Amino acid sequence: MKSRVELEDFSGKTARAVKQDFFAKVFLLTLCAAYAHPIEEKVLAEYRSDDKRKHPQKINRTNALSMTQDILIGVVIKQKYKQALEAFDKIVASTREIICPGRSFKRKKRPEKTYSMNYKRL
Repeated sequence: MKSRVELEDFSGKTARAVKQDFFAKVFLLTLCAAYAHPIEEKVLAEYRSDDKRKHPQKINRTNALSMTQDILIGVVIKQKYKQALEAFDKIVASTREIICPGRSFKRKKRPEKTYSMNYKRL
C-alpha cells in the first residue's frame, strides 16, 4: 500500500510540508482500512458459508484506496456520509480478487546504486 500512496513523494520542500504530507497520507491509509474492514469481513463470511467457491477472495485494496480518495469530498465537505459510504461499500464489495495458493515468488535482487540520487548531476 505504501507504493500506491507514494509515501516518499512530497508536494513541498519545507519540513512542515513534508510532515503534513506524511500525516495526510497515513490518515488516508487509516481511513481506508476503517472503511474497508466491514466489507472484508463480509467477503470472508461469504466464502466460509459457500461450499462451491474454490478459492477465497479478498477486496482490492488499491481500488479501496482510490475510492476513499474519491469519497473524501462527499464526506468531509458536502457532509453526505450515507450516500458516500453506500457507494464506497457497493464498489469495493464488487471489486474482489481471488487469493490463489502458492502465488508468492522470490524477489529479484537489484545491485545497490553506486551514487545517491540526491547528488545526481543535472
